[in-house]
Amino acid sequence: MRQEKIVEYLYAKKQATAPKALAAAFQISERTLASDIKWLKAIGTTEGFTVERIRSKGYQLKVIDREKFQSYLSRSEQQTHIDASLPQERIKNIELLLLFHEEYVTMQQIAEWLDVSLSTVKADIKQVEQFCEKYELTLFSKAHYGLKIIGTESKKRRAILYLLRNTIHTPVLTERYKEFNFTFDETDLRRFLQERLQKNQLKISDIVFENIVQHIRLLCFRIMQENTLNQEESETLRVVDKYDHLTEELVGYLEAAYSIVFSKAEKNYLEEQLRGKFAVLDDVENNQQLKQAIEKALDFVDRRYQTHFCGDQALANALLMHVAPLLQRLYTGHQLENPIIEDIYTQYANVFNVAMVFINELNKDLEADISKDEIGYVAIYFAASLEKQSNQVIEDYQKIAVICSTGGGASYLLKVNLERLFSNAEVATFALNEIDQIDDTFDLLISTVPVQQEEFDLPIIYTKTILNQAEISKIEQDLNLLRESRNKVFDVHQFILSLFDRKWFQIPDHPAEYLTLLENEGARLEELQWVEQGFKQSVLEREKLIDTIYQHGIAGPHPMEQAAIKEVIDVILLKRPLTYREKQVRVIFLINIKKDHLNLHKEISRLMIKMMDDPTLDTQLTKITNFQDFMSYMKSLMKEG
Repeated sequence: MRQEKIVEYLYAKKQATAPKALAAAFQISERTLASDIKWLKAIGTTEGFTVERIRSKGYQLKVIDREKFQSYLSRSEQQTHIDASLPQERIKNIELLLLFHEEYVTMQQIAEWLDVSLSTVKADIKQVEQFCEKYELTLFSKAHYGLKIIGTESKKRRAILYLLRNTIHTPVLTERYKEFNFTFDETDLRRFLQERLQKNQLKISDIVFENIVQHIRLLCFRIMQENTLNQEESETLRVVDKYDHLTEELVGYLEAAYSIVFSKAEKNYLEEQLRGKFAVLDDVENNQQLKQAIEKALDFVDRRYQTHFCGDQALANALLMHVAPLLQRLYTGHQLENPIIEDIYTQYANVFNVAMVFINELNKDLEADISKDEIGYVAIYFAASLEKQSNQVIEDYQKIAVICSTGGGASYLLKVNLERLFSNAEVATFALNEIDQIDDTFDLLISTVPVQQEEFDLPIIYTKTILNQAEISKIEQDLNLLRESRNKVFDVHQFILSLFDRKWFQIPDHPAEYLTLLENEGARLEELQWVEQGFKQSVLEREKLIDTIYQHGIAGPHPMEQAAIKEVIDVILLKRPLTYREKQVRVIFLINIKKDHLNLHKEISRLMIKMMDDPTLDTQLTKITNFQDFMSYMKSLMKEG
C-alpha cells in the first residue's frame, strides 16, 4: 500500500523529489525507499509508468502510457483498505493471505496486515478452517511458527480463484498479492487470446473469456512462485485437436512473455480448463444422444412443474451448446465460476429449482456435484424461455373488450395504446351503459373501473386509463398470472398483497437461529395443513444446499419443490439481525405457493428486489411494529411501479 502512495505522491508533485525528503514524507529509511522504488520500476513496465532518478534532484515519476497508468491508479485507490468491521470481508482476506504464502504466517502478522486485534484474528480462524475443509485443504498450525494451508496445488488454485472472483472486494495488499496483481500485461494477453480464439474458430461469452484470463494469470503466477502441479494432479490428454493447438500457442506466448516454463502437467491443466469452456459437438453420434437426453430431461421438468419448455426449440438448442462443455467440466472437475451468480440467484429464484431438477435428471448417471455457479448459468436459459413464453401470451388474445368510464378522447387513447400492445387483436371500447354488448366472442375484458365479474364469462384484468410503461408491465404480469392461477379475475398487486396474512406475520423478541426459525414455521404450516407433509424438511434441505439470503439481509426461503395447499408468504421481521453462513438476515419471506406458479414466484422476487433497492430500507424496517405497518410498506413499494 505504501508503494502505491509513493506513486500518487510523485504524480501529484510533478517534479523530482530528493530521496531524503521522500523517505521522511513516508517515515521510512532511505534504504527502504530504494527497495520500494526498485519494486515500482519493475511493475511500472506493465502499468504505464516509470520512476527515474534525476541527478542532484531526486526521484521523478514519468507516465509512459496514460491509459494503463490511470487504470493502475484506479485499482490502487480501490485496494487501499478493507472494512475490518465486515466479518466476511475480513475472513476471506485471511484465507487469501494464507493461500498466497507457502511459508508459515503468524496470527500477529495477519492482525497487522488487516489492522485488527489479535483476538479478532483468533476468533476468525474457525471459519477459515471450515473454508479449507470445503476445498479439501487443511489449515495447519505449528507452535512458534504460525499457520499455513496444506493441500494439492490444483485445490489451492480453485480456492484462490473463488476468492478473487466472488468474495474479495478489497484484497489486503501484501507483497505477495502485489506481485500477483501487477505481474501481467493483461491488455496484450487479452489481445493474443482473442486472436487465437478467432483463428481456431472458437466462440465464447464475455464471462467465460474473463474466466480463462483469470485462470491464466493465476497459473503463470503460481509457476513463477514455483508452486506447480505434479503429474498426478493433471490427466494425460490423448486427443490432438483445436484445443491442443490453442494450448500450444498460449503456452508459447506465455513462456516467452514471462520467462517461465510449462511442465507437461501444467500444459494438461491449461488444456483441461480450455476444453471445459467450449462446446464439444463434433461427434455426431454423441451429439444426437445428448439431444435426446436434453429432450427427455425437459419433458421431465414439464411434467413436474406443468411448464411448456419442451416446445421451445431455441431453448433446446441453447442448452445443447451449453450442456456439452458443462458435462465435460463435470468429468474433469473444473467447473466454471460465475461472477454474477448472486444477481442471477436473486432475480431468477423462480427457475433456479427448475435448473437444478433439469441438471440432476440429465446428470443422474454421473457422480458429480454441480456447483451453484454452474446451475446459475443454466437457470438463465430457463428464465429467458419463460420470458419468451410470457411475451407470447399477449399474442394469444384475438378480440378484447375494454370498459372505459371516461369515454371521449381518453377512451380512444386507451384503445390506441392497447392496439399497439395487442398487435394481433381486435380491440373494442364500451361505456358502462354498453356492457350488455360484450358477448362470448371476446376472449379478454380489460376495465378501468370495478365490474361485477359474475356478469361476464371471460377473464378480466384492470388497468388505468393512461398507460405508462409501468402500467403496460402490470398488464403483462396480470395476464401471465391470470393464466397460471386459472383465476377469472386478476390484479398482480392485489393478489400478492393477499398472500400476506396477519397470522403468518411475526416480530419475535428472542428469535431462534435462522434454520430453527424455518424449521418451526415449516412445522406450523404442516400442522395447520397449509402445506403438504415434507415441506419443512424440503425447505431446510434447500437452504443447506444453496441459501436464499440476498442483499441487505432479505431472505426468500422456499422448498425444493413448492407444495402449498393454501398459498401464503410467511413473514418474520427481525429487529436484530441473525447470521447464517456469514450473511446477515433481517427479513424472512418463507414462500409457500403452488409448484406450477413460476411466474408468481418471479413477481414475489420482484417485490423483494424493490425492498433491496429501497434507499430508505433501514428507516422503514425500524418503523414497522405490527402487521398493518408492514402492509403499508408493501403497498408503498408496489406504487413505485
